[in-house]
Amino acid sequence: MQNTGRDGRVRLQAPAKVNLHLEVLKQRHDGYHEIETILQAVDLQDRLQVTLVERWEGGKPEVELLVRPRGTAPEDETNLAVRAARLFCREQRVTGHLQIELDKVIPSGAGLGGGSSDAMAVLVACDRLFDTKLDLEDLERMGAALGSDIPFFAAGGTQLGRGRGTELTRLNTPRGIRFVILKPSFQVDTGNAYGALKMGLTVRVPAANLQVIKPLLARFPTRPWFGFNRLEDVILPAHPELSRVLLRLRDHVPVAMLSGSGSAIFGVVGRVEQAEQLVQDFIPSVEFAQSVGPLTCGVQLLEG
Repeated sequence: MQNTGRDGRVRLQAPAKVNLHLEVLKQRHDGYHEIETILQAVDLQDRLQVTLVERWEGGKPEVELLVRPRGTAPEDETNLAVRAARLFCREQRVTGHLQIELDKVIPSGAGLGGGSSDAMAVLVACDRLFDTKLDLEDLERMGAALGSDIPFFAAGGTQLGRGRGTELTRLNTPRGIRFVILKPSFQVDTGNAYGALKMGLTVRVPAANLQVIKPLLARFPTRPWFGFNRLEDVILPAHPELSRVLLRLRDHVPVAMLSGSGSAIFGVVGRVEQAEQLVQDFIPSVEFAQSVGPLTCGVQLLEG
């Protein structure tokens, strides 16, 4: 056995995301849905510390997960962070005792991708701890085996996602904007949300043309934005209290919509002061309210 000692730990930041556009085109034969989405990383970030306590040859890894605050995310095998560690060890044929400490900041069940981002952070951490020197495409491929949002967080920033959302094209990140993120006290189950869409035999036409998106993003959100979230069709009627908050937010901002399958919604403004005022205005109506900026990156390793 080889004990990794004090150097066998890494610290990371795992950002949230919002969907600036989300169209559901059709249901696939593999059970997933064909989508078209524009993903934007934002400066609302979980923190993780991953420690390789001991490394050994052969056998299954031992993976421990501690979540702070307790109860904000599962600490068992259902957590994508644990599944990511096990997948990495299996695919790279390495093993050992891994401890994951997760300081949860991104609300769970919000459509903000917190669990997916944490999973990518664990893949990045394992790559560093086991010195496997994987490239970005390898990390994205492993992430796709666990969930459709996970590959995005390898590079983050602003990306167009197609297919399951895993076919990614990098875009320029909008500048000089703030996101006001609001989340009510309840969560929305992603599988149920997609399942409630009545796709039938309809195949929707993609709306995101790169030649159109790029100039719109350069002016975002000061010009009319083509993006929308198709899941609002089923989620808002089922949650009228969420619909009321979203309609109220749209009275104040040029762009506001559900993020992913919710239950978080976001609005986009151009000034920090306006964003902070909106947070104060909405705090009595929601469980979580915060103003954040866009990020040009994804999961980041922290020094020291």
